[in-house]
Amino acid sequence: MSNYAIMRFAKYKVGSVANIERHQKHRERLRNRKHPERENENHTWQRGEQTMTRTIKKAIKEQERTTGKKVRKDANVLCELVLTFSPEMEDKINLPEWVKANFAWVRDTFGKGKMIRADLNRDEATCHLHCFVIMTDEQGKFNSSRFFNKKSQVIALQDSYAEAMSPFGLVRGESKEQTGARHQTLQEWRQVECERLEKELQEMTEGIFAEEKEINTHTLGNDIFDDLR
Repeated sequence: MSNYAIMRFAKYKVGSVANIERHQKHRERLRNRKHPERENENHTWQRGEQTMTRTIKKAIKEQERTTGKKVRKDANVLCELVLTFSPEMEDKINLPEWVKANFAWVRDTFGKGKMIRADLNRDEATCHLHCFVIMTDEQGKFNSSRFFNKKSQVIALQDSYAEAMSPFGLVRGESKEQTGARHQTLQEWRQVECERLEKELQEMTEGIFAEEKEINTHTLGNDIFDDLR
């Protein structure tokens, strides 16, 4: 039986953030979810009432105001972490405690207040978290290389995450150097998902768009997000 702790990430420029938010917002309309009956078990935590796009643009303006320098248009401003585990472990993990441990790891790794949104998705094949982290360093400047510039940094992140998940009986998986496998990158997965979502949204009738579903932000303990993000 596999019992792996799984962490993948992708970095995004400000122009890509709106598409990510759109994808998460309209998840209930996707047709190929394995467990659509679990839609009401999905949860979203968000810092404040602003969208991620507005939050990041506000941070960019503040940095430009304080430094007198423009933030590069191609700067990576947001990191998406997809955190999950082997499917065989789903019934063996205390989910609220697992979510809490993930939030704590993100806080300790990237800094308090850096996670601006998190989505728990239970309607797909395996339960997983999307954690969105603003890519600013200790000085408040956008600096993704602070965390992802070197291969050794990525390996250290994988090691750190596995250690944080060990109380749940999870271990670090073998690296692709050991297995020789080519893993689909999160960027590749996101591109496929966004293209599929765009196609599906275009097929929706105006009647479906008439009723927008609000983001579920009030369940599974918002206090742990406030305390640990």
